[in-house]
Amino acid sequence: MKEFLKRPIAHRGLHKKNYIIENSLEAFENAIKNNFAIECDVVLSKDHEVIVFHDYSLKRLCNLEDNVAEMNSNELRQINLLDTKSKIPTLEEMFYQVDSRVPILIEIKSGFNPIIEERLVELTRTYQGEVAFQSFDQKACEWFRDNAPYYNTGLIISSNEIKKNTIQELNIDFIAVDINNMENFYDIPFNGNSPKNGEIMIGHDIAVRLNLNLRDSVLIYSPLDQNFGFGLPIKK
Repeated sequence: MKEFLKRPIAHRGLHKKNYIIENSLEAFENAIKNNFAIECDVVLSKDHEVIVFHDYSLKRLCNLEDNVAEMNSNELRQINLLDTKSKIPTLEEMFYQVDSRVPILIEIKSGFNPIIEERLVELTRTYQGEVAFQSFDQKACEWFRDNAPYYNTGLIISSNEIKKNTIQELNIDFIAVDINNMENFYDIPFNGNSPKNGEIMIGHDIAVRLNLNLRDSVLIYSPLDQNFGFGLPIKK
């Protein structure tokens, strides 16, 4: 996880509304040019290819009534994103584009389907760059715990309703939380490691002192700018 702590994480790539579209190869290249790590979303196509796309529906970004799961990957790759020439990429195309230049944080959407986890491991096995996985879905974290524990995996938490012992049982490497909920998770032991004290930088110029009980790191999305997430280094 150390590579993720060195720079901001561009949420769905470094995109600009109606100009550089989220989760596009252009958004990923823009992130790389600014030396940002990349967060992206993945869903499955009809032919079980991993597609880099946030929604299950094509309506918002392609103005089509179809769902991603109803189309084959070759069909999806021909579709323009909004009114641009950008196309919907596969994860394999994204890996080729990024080419290990910055870390990639892959979000697996809720609605557990082990086919996507299995395919992600197949694709990532030969990729040489830094990759981590995260999901709101505990079952996805459980799958990696039981089948591919050598990958860095995190749970995204949108509230404080989840039980802390549940997080421990998942044996995850990090949590992704809203800063407004961070105080609810200070004392979670990750993989049995002892607590650390540190100073954490949030955004570019705000620092808060926290007592953290983490294996490696906390990743959060900054409320200061919803287009960015930040890897937070713990300074001993």
